[in-house]
Amino acid sequence: MCARARFTEFRGERLATDRASLAAGKHTAESHCGSCHLTPLPESMSQNNAAYMLAYMGLFLGIDASRQLDEAEKAHFKQRYALLKSTQAIPLAPQLTPGAWQALRSYYLSSARYHFVSSEKAAPLAQTPVAFADQGVTLIKNLRDGGMVVGGGVTGALYVFDRGLTLKKTIALDSPAVHLEESSSNWYVLTLGSLLGALGAESQSSLYRIDAQNYSLKRIATGLPRAAHFIMADTNADRVTDFVVAGFGSVSGGGVVLVESFGNSFRQTVLSRSESIVRLGKIAENGRNLEFLALAAGAREAILHIRFENGKAHERVLETFAPHLGAVGLEFADLDGDGQNELLVLSGDNADSGPYNEAKPDQGLRIYSFKDQNLKQIHFESLPGALTMHVSQNEDLPRIAVARYYTDPLARQDLTLLTQRSAFKFERSHFTLESRPTVIAAFGDKTDPAYLVGSGNFPILALHDDKPIKRDFSGPVLSVVRPKLAKN
Repeated sequence: MCARARFTEFRGERLATDRASLAAGKHTAESHCGSCHLTPLPESMSQNNAAYMLAYMGLFLGIDASRQLDEAEKAHFKQRYALLKSTQAIPLAPQLTPGAWQALRSYYLSSARYHFVSSEKAAPLAQTPVAFADQGVTLIKNLRDGGMVVGGGVTGALYVFDRGLTLKKTIALDSPAVHLEESSSNWYVLTLGSLLGALGAESQSSLYRIDAQNYSLKRIATGLPRAAHFIMADTNADRVTDFVVAGFGSVSGGGVVLVESFGNSFRQTVLSRSESIVRLGKIAENGRNLEFLALAAGAREAILHIRFENGKAHERVLETFAPHLGAVGLEFADLDGDGQNELLVLSGDNADSGPYNEAKPDQGLRIYSFKDQNLKQIHFESLPGALTMHVSQNEDLPRIAVARYYTDPLARQDLTLLTQRSAFKFERSHFTLESRPTVIAAFGDKTDPAYLVGSGNFPILALHDDKPIKRDFSGPVLSVVRPKLAKN
């Protein structure tokens, strides 16, 4: 069956809404869009968002539909065009007839959803600035000794703070740090490569080992596909730490790469060529065998189950997602206290949606049970524009703090706290910040719950009543917030 048309025109363009045209458009979407990813439902986007995505995705079909865009959309489109052209992703000739393309446009533009506006209110939240010599934050990590490590998004430096947030050390790296893990005596740090996804050498990541006492560092791997996360294991049973790296890539590419000790050095082995891997979650490690989950973003968003046994990787898909969700986070946590971890999957990246930030109500936090290698969704929290989360389980009430980088400029829900009152029943508290949050981590203890918030203060653009609106941010790049929450 075809979606029922909600609109008969878009920006003065008459749309074909008869049953035959909609059926033809749906068939074209399934056969062409569905060849690269799950076929998006028309109601997953508003008309404005659908128009931009049709123009952007049309490039993969050899069609330039940018003439229907406004000036801001055309400027954003030109950037995407340049990236796709440089990677030879644009066919030399159109892959659709004009009639098939028009049917596809009418299918999405006539059946798009209405613009979503949240009815939940957000309270202003005071921010206590922390002195920080950078203009963006890509990493905040709680250390075992109570200190904090912060990654600078512009300088590429790693800033080490004590438990009172006094700066102890600045460590220069080749690019912004995005993930850090501790061992008994070392920190292992992954750098991003290009912050904005440039092509070429800038898109390559590196892995460092840093002595936790004297801060001396050694780069143990480089040339990794632009990466965002890793897990540690000992995959060759030599008692030397190995690393499984989530490669996000740049425009395309990425995959899962094993960085394994080999004598006095490390060698790299590709475990998965699935593109745009953003997060990994270890399930089990037994000798040389390793079992983990991988979260794929990009076009083919999915949860992958990977077993590494006897030197070989075996991969299967557990769940797939529509490409507009923007997968960003994956974490295990026992939320209901039954001794069995749940799987938390966060989505909300809007970077490819054009210049205008649009609230997408099906973005947010999905909670799954994961037993006997079977995945089942048990809860969903709508959180449009979510980017990162921090799960606190050492408090009387489990709380999940979510930084929403792509928040609706009207709703101004920059920080959301989900306080669990009973099994998978959350009280939602929204807060407005003067900074645009990128990453977040708990700071303090259960008697004084607080969060250290990192930011990147770029403006947000959106359309309201078909008119552009802009929200600027002028708050501190690094700050402490103490949200007041209702008591149980």
